Parts: sequence; structure tokens; C-alpha cells
Amino acid sequence: MFFHVLEMGNALRHTSTTGMNEHSSRSHAILTLQLIQCCRNNTSLRSVRSSKLCLVDLAGSERAGKTGNTGTRLKESVHINTGLLALGNVIRALSDPARTRRGNNCNSAHIPYRAAKITRLLRDSLGGTAHTLMVACVSPSHHSVAETLSVLQFASKARHIRNRPRAISTHTEEENPPPSEENNSFECSSVIQ
Repeated sequence: MFFHVLEMGNALRHTSTTGMNEHSSRSHAILTLQLIQCCRNNTSLRSVRSSKLCLVDLAGSERAGKTGNTGTRLKESVHINTGLLALGNVIRALSDPARTRRGNNCNSAHIPYRAAKITRLLRDSLGGTAHTLMVACVSPSHHSVAETLSVLQFASKARHIRNRPRAISTHTEEENPPPSEENNSFECSSVIQ
């Protein structure tokens, strides 16, 4: 089931030929797996723990002059670059040395998460409560020196972001707890969404 959904999502992803890349991604892709674990003990107390894994593949930033894009491809490039610019602005704000000294919890600097869908969706991963790993892909070609330098600067800023990873569990009282045979009985179930 999981691989079927993954294949469907990948098939819907739009790619096209540009002047720089024969199979250029014309969109970002985000795969989010959410695991919800519910545990109930005999005292009518229910614990819910939720975990989320986001895998993100960003479309590459392409300079219009190098790609030769026109019409629809140029509009796609503008949308891609707008999202990447918003992401860069969030990363720049979070990696600001003055903010780092004060801690990411400070309210004195505005973080523009709402500037684009990509930044809203990745808020937990960018200065939030998630563990985050970023892999930056660059080209070894001498024709891509400017793009490679830009990606490395982007990754350098991103590595200065400090998240506050923590486990979040909620405990609720159930109205009609199930009857139990032992004082220490415990029931757990997990769901992947």
C-alpha cells in the first residue's frame, strides 16, 4: 500500500526538459508519514503519541537566462524560485547570529513562515520541535559554479538553525474505560497515516 501511494505521488510529479536539465523537477515534493500511537491502561487514562516524518525534495533553482525557459516553463520557474526565496528568508531569519544568542524562542524577530506553502508545511522542521537533516545536492560541472555556490551558502545558513526536538504526548480521560482484569494491564495500538 505504502509503495503504491509513493508511486502514484511520484507519477503525478511534473518534470520537463529545460536548457539545464533533461528531467527537471517542476515542483517540490513532500512525503509526510504520521505515526499515531494510542496506549490505554486500566485506569481510564489514554495516552496518545504522534510522530511525523517529512521527506522533502525541493525543485532546483534555475536562472531564466541559463535555462532558456519561456511561456509555461518560465512561469513554473518563477513559482519555484518564489517558494525557494521564501524558504531562504526563513532560514536566514532563523540562522541570524543575534537570534541564536537569544535562542529560537525569542519573539523579537519575525520568522516569515506564512510567506509560502513550503515554509508553512516545513515549520516544525525549521526551528521547531523536529529533528532535521538536510542534504544539499550540487553539480560538479564548471558551468554550474554560481548555482553550486548558492546551494552551499544556503546549506551553511541552514546548519546554524537550532531546533528544539522533544516528544509530545497527550493524556486524556476516557468516558467509558474498558473493563480490565489486572491492575497493570496496558493496551497499545499504532496507526500510520
